[in-house]
Amino acid sequence: KSIFATTKLEKEKWLKYIKCFVDCLSLTCCLFYNVYNYFKEEKEVEIADNYIVETKVIDDEEIITENDVQKKESIKQEINYTAVIEIPSINLKRGVVDSTGNFNSINYAISVDKNSNYPDKEGNFILYAHSGNSSISYFKNLNKVEINDVIYIYHNGVKYEYKILDKYDIEKTGKAEIYLTNTEKYITLITCSQDQKNKQIVLIGSLKNEEEY
Repeated sequence: KSIFATTKLEKEKWLKYIKCFVDCLSLTCCLFYNVYNYFKEEKEVEIADNYIVETKVIDDEEIITENDVQKKESIKQEINYTAVIEIPSINLKRGVVDSTGNFNSINYAISVDKNSNYPDKEGNFILYAHSGNSSISYFKNLNKVEINDVIYIYHNGVKYEYKILDKYDIEKTGKAEIYLTNTEKYITLITCSQDQKNKQIVLIGSLKNEEEY
């Protein structure tokens, strides 16, 4: 009986050690994941800011050093953004890239639909991205954007200001009805709904202002 009791105590002791180890391992993994995502997000915001800076209209008196040129070339090679989107109400600022047959951009950045017109032309600037909790869920808070919220697009030295005028859900069929026009400028944002599995969220905004930056 004494031996059995001793064995049982040792077993319980080892189980506590194992549980403690597993808890520590889980905590370490969780901490590493959060730190990784934090620095990844900081890096993406920095690259988006650099895109805005490198496409800025330069004054005649501004001096560009050789190091500045090398830094900008390095940024271009790292991520070839075509524009930057900023949504202040959800603290989002990210670069966007074109989606092509050879590059599934939605797994790396906010994607520009191939049927889009960029803001420097009349038409609809259509963007889509993942929602959810992964590191590439750039539109995870898109459901929090409300009517009359402002969206900024930075493209080729011009800042475009849009105001959200419509927000609705659609069936997740791979197709969405959008505004088509040759005389006005719109923006459309699309992502999957986190609350309804078979739905997608669509936000429509119209251009209110544009200015060089």
